[in-house]
Amino acid sequence: MNEQGQPPLVAAVVTMLATYATIILASMTLPVLAPTASQTLEIPARYIGLYAAILYAGAALSSMAAPNIVARYGALRTSQGGLGFAAAGLFVLAVGTVASAVLSAVLIGLAYGPGNTASGRLLTAMTTPGKRSGIFSIKQTSVPAGSAICGVAAPLLALKFGWQGAAFALGLVCLVVAAAVQPWRAVLDSGREPAHPLLPRKPLAGVALVMRGPRLRALGITGLVYSGMQYAFGAVMVAFFVDRAGVSALEAGLVLSAAMVTSVIARLAWGYVADRTRPDIVLGFLGLLTAASVVAAVFVDAGWSRLALIALGCWFGAAGFSWNGVYLALVADIAGPERVAAATSGVMTFVFVGSLAFPALFAGLIAVSGYNAALLSVAAATFVTGIYVYVRLSQARP
Repeated sequence: MNEQGQPPLVAAVVTMLATYATIILASMTLPVLAPTASQTLEIPARYIGLYAAILYAGAALSSMAAPNIVARYGALRTSQGGLGFAAAGLFVLAVGTVASAVLSAVLIGLAYGPGNTASGRLLTAMTTPGKRSGIFSIKQTSVPAGSAICGVAAPLLALKFGWQGAAFALGLVCLVVAAAVQPWRAVLDSGREPAHPLLPRKPLAGVALVMRGPRLRALGITGLVYSGMQYAFGAVMVAFFVDRAGVSALEAGLVLSAAMVTSVIARLAWGYVADRTRPDIVLGFLGLLTAASVVAAVFVDAGWSRLALIALGCWFGAAGFSWNGVYLALVADIAGPERVAAATSGVMTFVFVGSLAFPALFAGLIAVSGYNAALLSVAAATFVTGIYVYVRLSQARP
């Protein structure tokens, strides 16, 4: 504890970052391994977006119960439990059947759901309104960090042990990280309420809270579209570059890793800028920048150099993968410490619905009309939403 009796901020950020990054790694394992795993599963790699849709359905369900779970067990124990579910999902994935892949998506989705609610409640109590974007953005580097590690580690492990062996090995990593953060449990979870009900009486209470306020409602809709864009393209990025640019799975994985590394830097930069300007402007601008990068992807073909592909990946990484920290800080600012868990749970339900719906729709559009129509559709939705969120947050009041 520090002198004010608060848990140490550095420990809170590091443990939340490490646990969530590992869950992200688990969620990205099959998308990264799609070009080889699809041969065993006997499905086209481009349909891997359906796996992501199932995963985020599980995330949406667990997100609704997240405020109660966090209140009862604490943010760190909740995160450790998520790592247990993620490990189980990867072990099941290693079985190598379509049925096991579906079950894997559900288990990893249940792991994914409570993460931002847990960190939101813990970090909001330790930060200042209007100056949270930087801290939240540091924690949210867990997403690109986990994805970047997966983009390199999963293909390399697959070369050595096969894709199923790679999934099993990454499941073991989840268990190791869960054990590694245990020494901080007593300090970071000191405010837990062991008698708190585990299941919510009103599962949609967080969603109702978001819908009641114009600013939170705007953020809910924005989270739905931005996350949908992020995961629709992110889930098929490796397969997209393999199909359209003719690169190997390893080279495409490196492009994804470059995007994620860029996103780590960009999230920190956007958080810094938002704390010193206006986060609503930053959030709106990121939607426009994302849409432009996706339109550029329409022109990818076998004539593109490896450097050009990496540049495009970095462009998308700097925008489409980098809005989350500013977004969650805005949710915390508008909701306040007393409502942050419920508000975060509510907006994350929108986020996960977008993460569920967009990859499925994206995969359907690819199957029916090809990549170009799918890319242009989601780019248009993201562009309009970027303008919308800026206008609503500028005009509306809680």
